Amino acid sequence: MLTMEVNTSLATLGQIFTQIMTWVGDLVSTISSQPLLLIPVGIFMVGAVIGLAGRLIGR
Repeated sequence: MLTMEVNTSLATLGQIFTQIMTWVGDLVSTISSQPLLLIPVGIFMVGAVIGLAGRLIGR
């Protein structure tokens, strides 16, 4: 019984992961096809990396 529930849960997680990767792929395709979107996305990514690095270094 427990094995069936684990298998069902793993299958569901696999479907969710696949859908998220599809959305990410669509987002990346949209951003790369429109160069003006690269500026704000690039600024956001750089800010996120700097913020995470600051938190990791600060500890």
